[in-house]
Amino acid sequence: MARADDPPAPGRAEEIEPFWLDYQRHCNVKVEGFAATALGPTRAVSDELALLVRNGVKRAHATLKREFEKDLEPLPAPGDHLVVLDGAGHPRAIVRNTHVELRHFRDIDDEFAFTAGEGDLTLHWWLVAHRQQWSEQAEREGFEIGEASELVLEYFDLVWPQPQAEAT
Repeated sequence: MARADDPPAPGRAEEIEPFWLDYQRHCNVKVEGFAATALGPTRAVSDELALLVRNGVKRAHATLKREFEKDLEPLPAPGDHLVVLDGAGHPRAIVRNTHVELRHFRDIDDEFAFTAGEGDLTLHWWLVAHRQQWSEQAEREGFEIGEASELVLEYFDLVWPQPQAEAT
């Protein structure tokens, strides 16, 4: 049985593809490609972040630039779509990048921390949580992490499921 601190499960094509097609059909959007991933390092964190995205609280995400380099993946770009998976690999939301930038860890600011939508939405919380997360990853994988580490910041809008209109 999976534990909350296990890494997120891989996505299941038989769930992701229909989720993606529902979005395209319902919103009359034709997009060639997309990525699908969980946003957290563990199943529990991935569940929490997927819920924050789906509820419109989390509107930005940071990834170590080295993650794209080691997997030989191109950096994300505005207009890219991402299917956000929960910790069990189930699709929970689709976001569309509005802005992407590179920033050093030491240059993260209050605005980004708030937009990232995690914890108590403060810069202090974000820095403590991500220093811990990336330090543990660096120790496991044998790389250096520090204030000069480059991050890829993705700002996005929730596009699926569509946000519910407020009842009047």
